[in-house]
Amino acid sequence: MMTKLEKAKEIIKANYKAADCGIFSTRNLVGDLMETIYEEDGLTIDTCREWRYFEVFGLEGPDFAELKHFYDKLTRR
Repeated sequence: MMTKLEKAKEIIKANYKAADCGIFSTRNLVGDLMETIYEEDGLTIDTCREWRYFEVFGLEGPDFAELKHFYDKLTRR
């Protein structure tokens, strides 16, 4: 069974091209239209297609930091 971090990496990598402008662990406050692309076992991943970013909820601080590092490596490709 995959950990939440491993699952998040898989989902982010598969959807990266649709949201290559950022990844956050906080809800946007400006009302951007969000689409939930994954929700299971306490992990929720939303994307804003208009502004091309992810919001990820359900990871502990160190796990989100590792996910952000993973995302940043995708950006540098």
